[in-house]
Amino acid sequence: MRNFQLAFFSVVIAIGQYTTLSGDEAEKPFLFGFNSTVWVLCLLQAGGGLLVAAVIKYADNVLKGLATGVSVIVSSACAVILFGTALGVQFLAGAFIILASVYFFANDLPTCLTGKESGSKKEDIEMKPLVLPK
Repeated sequence: MRNFQLAFFSVVIAIGQYTTLSGDEAEKPFLFGFNSTVWVLCLLQAGGGLLVAAVIKYADNVLKGLATGVSVIVSSACAVILFGTALGVQFLAGAFIILASVYFFANDLPTCLTGKESGSKKEDIEMKPLVLPK
C-alpha cells in the first residue's frame, strides 16, 4: 500500500507535465531518446532496488552494515581503476578495518582466542571478553 501512496504523486506530476507539453515536445513519443544504454541503466537500477529489498528483508543489521562497507570499498576501487582517483592513508586504514571485520564475521574465531581444539563443535564456542594483561 505504501508503494501506491508514493507512486501516486509521481503519476500525478507526470500527467500534469505531459498535458502541458507544447510545440516540438508534444510531437515526440513518450519514450523519445531512450536508447539501449538507457534501458540497461534502468534495468540495473531496478535490479539494485530489488536486491536492496531482499537484503533488508532477509539479512540482519550487522550483515547490512558489512555489506555497505564492502560496497564503498568496491566502488572506490572501481573509481581508482576507471578514473585514477587517489586514495588517502585514512581511507586505506578504514578499508583494512572493514575487510578484517568482514573476514572475522564470516569465519570462526581462531583457536588461540577460544582455547578450544579445532575439532570442537561450533555450538561449544563461547565468546569471552578480551582481557588485556597489566
